[in-house]
Amino acid sequence: MRGAAQTGTGKTAAFLLPILEKISRERITQAIIRVPTRELAQQVCEESRALARHDSLRALAVYGGTRMRRQIEALHRMPQIIVGTPGRFKDQLQRGN
Repeated sequence: MRGAAQTGTGKTAAFLLPILEKISRERITQAIIRVPTRELAQQVCEESRALARHDSLRALAVYGGTRMRRQIEALHRMPQIIVGTPGRFKDQLQRGN
């Protein structure tokens, strides 16, 4: 899906809410969201946590410029939602994570 609108219009919530509605409490990755920048990955991850603050949701942002080991350890904890940049997704997939 692709959305374009001014800042503060609810784009992130518009695509996250249907995803959150379908997420189960089971500890398996159920949604992968690809975004173009690390800042957007952080924003979408934080927003997913905020929208699901009463659930035991685990969301993880993966992007370059941070320690790979830390992200690998977090991936092994099986977050339900992973938000990341294309390059870091590719790196993690090539490593078998």
